[in-house]
Amino acid sequence: MLADQGEAVGRAFVDFVFVCGWCGTECVVWGEPVVSWWTQKYEVPDEFECWNCGGESTSPPPPWTPAD
Repeated sequence: MLADQGEAVGRAFVDFVFVCGWCGTECVVWGEPVVSWWTQKYEVPDEFECWNCGGESTSPPPPWTPAD
């Protein structure tokens, strides 16, 4: 849903896979592009909620693994 909203306004969101620090489950977190003419960078939330256990985990430092 968020990816569709981003594309609608000319900005493509990218989903990344982060691992929950509580239960080890892979979670998909969206990344919003940061405008830059020399490189493609993304900004992700500082924390994400695990879909499996509901725990709050801190987003890891880049580089991030894109979701399939």
